[in-house]
Amino acid sequence: MDILAVQPSSKCDSSCLVCPWKEKFGCAGIMLPLEALEKLRVYLDDFKFDEGLLICPNPLFHPKINAIIHEIRELCKKTTLFLPVSVSRSVLHRTPLENVDFITLIIPSYRELKANIQTVRMLLSQGIDNLEAYIPLDSSYDFVDVLSTIDLCKSYGLKITIGPRFYNIPNTSKFLEKVAKKENVEIGLHYGKKYFYNAVKVFIGNYPITVLTSMTGEKCRALYLSPYGNFSKCPHSKFEINYKEITREELRKMLFSPCVIDHDAVGLSPRINIHFVTKKGIEIPGDILELLELISQVNSFRAACKALGVPASTYWEKIKNLEKKLGIPLLISIRGGKKKGVTILTDFAKELLEEYKHIREKVLVALYRYR
Repeated sequence: MDILAVQPSSKCDSSCLVCPWKEKFGCAGIMLPLEALEKLRVYLDDFKFDEGLLICPNPLFHPKINAIIHEIRELCKKTTLFLPVSVSRSVLHRTPLENVDFITLIIPSYRELKANIQTVRMLLSQGIDNLEAYIPLDSSYDFVDVLSTIDLCKSYGLKITIGPRFYNIPNTSKFLEKVAKKENVEIGLHYGKKYFYNAVKVFIGNYPITVLTSMTGEKCRALYLSPYGNFSKCPHSKFEINYKEITREELRKMLFSPCVIDHDAVGLSPRINIHFVTKKGIEIPGDILELLELISQVNSFRAACKALGVPASTYWEKIKNLEKKLGIPLLISIRGGKKKGVTILTDFAKELLEEYKHIREKVLVALYRYR
């Protein structure tokens, strides 16, 4: 994925208990010059990033946030706005919230979520349903606290991602080991990338949660823009250039350069994609199998697509095309009666899913032994 991470402002009310930006910026209220994004758009011509991230400290403190969001939407296929859950509700204006594709609340602890649950309720009451909880883990995280935070997020139907503080190496392997030992937990294979990381889907009590497991490393395609208007690969990079001095060639070199964070020299991470091929050569791809599993968990096609972060329209076409090739239906949608809006698997799809899960279990055991 090609990612543009923009920090519009360092201004903050300092309400977060743990903040990685205070030492770097002091939260003094530095504001990103809008000209930096304008120059980026001119230099990159028709190139579009897969995703634009407006990151904490609270981007809404920038007085020109609407103009910044407009520029990022011109540069990126989709836009995600990161906010601390402790954000002052007085700055939650509808206009910037409506102009982004996703809103992600950074929730460092159960206590912070509980103390600011009115923020979640306020956003949901405004009809904002593209809301995600991001639970950052560091080396000293409390496992019980994380589970309590997950339970509270689940009660509000939030999409949940667990990962490191941005631009840090993930510390989620021990979390996965612990959570795998609990009842009603199922861990899937790596299904792709999210933000700067590889991602795995975990079902806790049938609720899908994304866990970020490792950095994308050599394949990282990202740019970071600081409130000073300085471009770099990421905040850890010692090489940065101000927007007034940067050239088109330097921008492109940054974007396609490898990750600057120190990794294991080998850094091997097994990646397996399970798919089926019929006797007639018809392929049933891994992303469809992943989708069928999610549908079996949530009984909703749209909710399953939302959990995977994929457009429902695209996957509806994929399912229909696959059903046409197979000559067998995979899904049954119930549009009337008490179960209105429910999507369930056909018997054939259930058998397919059981075989998929059986093979996946064997693969996971083999990977465990390998590691």
